[in-house]
Amino acid sequence: MARYKRKRPERKPSHPGEILKDLWLDELNYSQSSFAELLVEASKGSVKKSTMQTKLNEVISGKRAMSAEFAVLISKILKTDPKMWMNLQVQLDIWEAEEKVA
Repeated sequence: MARYKRKRPERKPSHPGEILKDLWLDELNYSQSSFAELLVEASKGSVKKSTMQTKLNEVISGKRAMSAEFAVLISKILKTDPKMWMNLQVQLDIWEAEEKVA
């Protein structure tokens, strides 16, 4: 049986926060503040709005990785699969790791 080596993507994968902003928040006309409020509601108030706004801004700007908990909260609001968000993060993490050891 022949083995096929998967070709490494030439460009860096998009950060999940970039996709969240460009394909979801901008398209649905959510401000970061209003989306942070929805995230607080989805977390049942376990996180303050200011904390959630900071976290959201850091994810969107690529300064923070997408956590599993954040992926679940986003998925509750946008009716997406949290695995999609985590797969985006994993692809980026693997690409960055390969860059370091290549």
